[in-house]
Amino acid sequence: FASRYTKPPLRVECDMIVGIDLGTTNSACAIWRDDTPVMVPNALGEFLTPSAISLGDDDAVLVGRAARDRMATHPDRTVTSFKRRIGTRETANLAKRDFDAEALSALVLASLKRDAEAFTGEAVTAAVVTVPAYFNDRQRKATRRAGELAGLPIRRLINEPTAAALAFGIADRADHEPFLVFDLGGGTFDVSIVEMFDGVIEVRASAGDNRLGGDDFNDCLIDLARPALDP
Repeated sequence: FASRYTKPPLRVECDMIVGIDLGTTNSACAIWRDDTPVMVPNALGEFLTPSAISLGDDDAVLVGRAARDRMATHPDRTVTSFKRRIGTRETANLAKRDFDAEALSALVLASLKRDAEAFTGEAVTAAVVTVPAYFNDRQRKATRRAGELAGLPIRRLINEPTAAALAFGIADRADHEPFLVFDLGGGTFDVSIVEMFDGVIEVRASAGDNRLGGDDFNDCLIDLARPALDP
């Protein structure tokens, strides 16, 4: 895993906690600096890291865009959208080796951790990770285990609608009426009622589908186009 940053010895002065969006299609990492969130660039200088894993011809692990670009040429060694399998017994076969979604997610988390350490020069000690509001307990525990495998303890899991409300600045609004958050991602679709009460933002109600997202829209479009493409 090459990095464009020089790597001085990591400093461990206090807890360094990063925020991570572990997405179905892309993942991102941020830190809090000078009273504002700062996005962490990856080794390519990009803020979004594709949630893709590939094994090179020498079995070296590739993460991110380098892995995603191999999907067309090396589909037997590349996998994406594995977040949809987290918390299940489904596995992905890469070069005749089986990987569960926790192990694959751990590789992405470890990559984001390295990027944050290269960017800040400090050792990352923990993370706060967002998850779909409709994730069940099994999926949440699996996400925590992925963090442990990556050497990145997950201090807290935050529902994505709550994170969206915080990012929107709802805590600074004068009115505290409930509002609706639509979260349509690559693999999941949540609709949540979010409310702020006594300074606490809570998801009051949530509904959704863990198997409905951008991937499914892509599949439907392909199915619609296939008759026109067939000879």
